[in-house]
Amino acid sequence: MISAEKVREFRGYLRHFERELDIQNSPNCCCGVTLSQCHTLLELDKGDNITLKDLSEKLVLDKSTLSRIIEGLVNLGLVDRETPKSNRRTIKIKLTGQGASVCKKINSDNDTYFREVLNSLPEENMQIFLDSFETIISKMIVKNNIKKLIK
Repeated sequence: MISAEKVREFRGYLRHFERELDIQNSPNCCCGVTLSQCHTLLELDKGDNITLKDLSEKLVLDKSTLSRIIEGLVNLGLVDRETPKSNRRTIKIKLTGQGASVCKKINSDNDTYFREVLNSLPEENMQIFLDSFETIISKMIVKNNIKKLIK
């Protein structure tokens, strides 16, 4: 069992990490879009023509919140919405050319930043770090989803 001191030490590191991420995820870093819009764009960049429902599940956002985010991105000319004639209850979302360009810039800037940060780790520790980080995140997701079910 991990000690209370180690838990507090981890939480302290996590708070510092969160502050650094806040700085990194500023509007300057996200090409002038909000952090929510940035996360939405980057998820859309993974594959075109995703439904609003599928996108809301991937981002763990309710559809009404995501609809407002998408509306802002449509107004900025970064995404398009389409309602297929075959199923009028479905809304498909895709990046515009401008949206794809913004994603490319966001990815490039963040890749450069994190490459510099991660280069401080010895190569032999990189996979251990990534596996451990993924395990922590997975456990947090499971725990948070259980809390949502209980409420």
